[in-house]
Amino acid sequence: MKNKIFIALAALALVCSCQIDVDKTELSSPAAYSVPVLEDMADIFIDNNNSNEQVTFLWSEASFGVPVQILYSLYATYEDKTALLGTSFTNSLTLTKSDINGIAVNSLGIKANDAADISAYLEAKVANTTLESVKSSNTVSFNVQTFKAKLNFIYICGQFQNGWDVANAPQFWETGGGTKTYKVLIDYLAGGTITPGQDQGFKILTQRAWAGDYWGYDGLTPAWNCPENGDKNFQFGESAKEIYQITVNLNDKTIKADGYSAISLIGSFDESAEWKKDVDLVYDFAQNIWTGGPITFSSGNEFLIRFNHAWDKKLGTATKASDDVENGYELVEGGDNMKVPEAGTYIMKIHGNRTPMVIVMEKQD
Repeated sequence: MKNKIFIALAALALVCSCQIDVDKTELSSPAAYSVPVLEDMADIFIDNNNSNEQVTFLWSEASFGVPVQILYSLYATYEDKTALLGTSFTNSLTLTKSDINGIAVNSLGIKANDAADISAYLEAKVANTTLESVKSSNTVSFNVQTFKAKLNFIYICGQFQNGWDVANAPQFWETGGGTKTYKVLIDYLAGGTITPGQDQGFKILTQRAWAGDYWGYDGLTPAWNCPENGDKNFQFGESAKEIYQITVNLNDKTIKADGYSAISLIGSFDESAEWKKDVDLVYDFAQNIWTGGPITFSSGNEFLIRFNHAWDKKLGTATKASDDVENGYELVEGGDNMKVPEAGTYIMKIHGNRTPMVIVMEKQD
């Protein structure tokens, strides 16, 4: 009887779409398991000139006593942080130095243009099952020299542009160099209103043209890099909110969105209704910025940016100059009250296509 169960388990595990019934199946005795052995790694030096070079991690095969498909997950650790380097169904994993740099800097907290000793280890488990079958390998250590990677960017195109204008699709940037995670704040209803039973929709693109890679899917669905869905659109449905902060992760091809009813400025600049009257920001999809004003500030007036006319999410501080936006200052989520450089009338411009968002305070003549 047990042999039949093992044969059924092996057949199911080799089909990616199948799940093993954990209540009715068991593996052989753990005494028959063998753990993978991760090979030693040489030190990794990364800079702008070699970031596209590849690094391969190798290991011996694990065993669970029966012929099953095994999923290997490779992790890196530094101090108290752990990050997934990648997964594989074979006995190796190849990454670019740029990928390793992004994980080291953005996930492990190693400073750019610095060196650190990190460790790596494997976890092996039976694929496509929730069976408690994870086995860990040995740990190897090696040195990584990081560098400051430039930000990559992608585009978003949809009806919110007032008609799918791909040549002017708004651009948005990585949250950090090498993260492959991108965020943008848009007004989803800027280009019209949703027709009952339909949706405006949008796509994610790698260039301002339909000739490059672009993605869509019915609804917001994980793992959307499916060729058969290339002509479909991401959608929020009839109940779509006006404003969305969209997060795209090109590592695992996922997308999520946080919806808001408004983004506004509030402060002591309106002395007749101090800190009680919001000035809503308006999205300009052609320039891909949010604007508010003109607003007149007296000496000492303060302000913040908030969402939904509430205090659950606010942006402030703006004391660190932006490296990328001229005359811009980085906004801090949950930050302190802001002040204009001097008394006067200002138009505020918020660049919601980068992380952190950036504010430009334009003084009017």
